[in-house]
Amino acid sequence: MKNLPTILASTFFLGSSIICNCFVTPQAPLRLKSTTDLSLSEADIPAAAEDARKLFFLWFFGGSGGGGIALAAFPKMFARFQGVRNLKGVGPTLGGEAIGLNPLCGYPEDLSRADVDKILKNRMSVEQMVEKGPKDSMWAQKGYLRYEAFEAANKNCNPLALKVIFDAMTTSTSTVDPETAKELLDEFKADNTALKRVSLQSKAKGYSAIGLLLFLLGITANITGEAVAAGWFPDWPGFSAGITTIPDYWI
Repeated sequence: MKNLPTILASTFFLGSSIICNCFVTPQAPLRLKSTTDLSLSEADIPAAAEDARKLFFLWFFGGSGGGGIALAAFPKMFARFQGVRNLKGVGPTLGGEAIGLNPLCGYPEDLSRADVDKILKNRMSVEQMVEKGPKDSMWAQKGYLRYEAFEAANKNCNPLALKVIFDAMTTSTSTVDPETAKELLDEFKADNTALKRVSLQSKAKGYSAIGLLLFLLGITANITGEAVAAGWFPDWPGFSAGITTIPDYWI
């Protein structure tokens, strides 16, 4: 997915900077008071609540940018995943021996070695694919290889094989540097096991990126929620008292 590097960079940067601010700012520690601490005196509550409210606004507005991008990106990522799953049994295939893709790659079926070889034996260079391909984006105009150009250069080939080969050259994007593409295509041609190995490595990087994103968003949501509780109803005993009792503890 094209926006994944932007999402990760934005979320990680915001999370890191916020964490640093929490440690260096005495008036905004991670959690000054427990949301279930009933020993707070009335004199202590306003100061503790004020600190918690500052912490809430810091985390909420600091993390909302990355969170908003992530929420907008996840539907596109799911649609892309479904699109790949729908390629099962679609298009022409030469059949025969399979290459042995790892199931963890998430593809709907294995690939025919003959289908893969047909694509790898294409005599067009990466530069020619870029030149003859559609100039439908800034990256294509700058000489990067887009999936659409790769697909157009390999007409009448198995759609899933095309997708697997291109995905192995990049991580969750539809654009790849031409030099990287050339090096990997040459590697796939020279080594019959390279495609399935690199494909698994590429997927692992993608899964790790998504996992890191969810982890950072989880931290943001958790600390924001605790800051709300400590800032506006610090003496609320918790869910055991019932959500409807929250207004009784509001300050």
